[in-house]
Amino acid sequence: LSSRVREPRRERSQPKAQEEEVMLLEWDEFAAKAEEMARRNPLHTRYVVKYKHAEGKMTLKATDNEECFTYKTNQASDLKKMEKLNRIMSAVMARGGDVDLDALEDQQAQGKGKGKR
Repeated sequence: LSSRVREPRRERSQPKAQEEEVMLLEWDEFAAKAEEMARRNPLHTRYVVKYKHAEGKMTLKATDNEECFTYKTNQASDLKKMEKLNRIMSAVMARGGDVDLDALEDQQAQGKGKGKR
């Protein structure tokens, strides 16, 4: 048996820009800031939804490594709002910051955006 001494774990280097997490208490403010962030920099924006069933709490987080916005709720009424924001964020991140959401919704309503069957 060899008695090797474990070296202390090396610290990861800090990113160049430290993000500052901002907890927003109003849904409309969070949704507006998250959409603005995604439109400004869609390739670097991350959007995370975390749900804790045991506590009945949902946390939404949007970040681009410069800014970080967080919204927490335990209200079931916020679920519909979250679904709408998910559609917006998905469209903006997939199609770019200048995507026309109204035209996209019209296209989907007409059945043109569903792909092959």
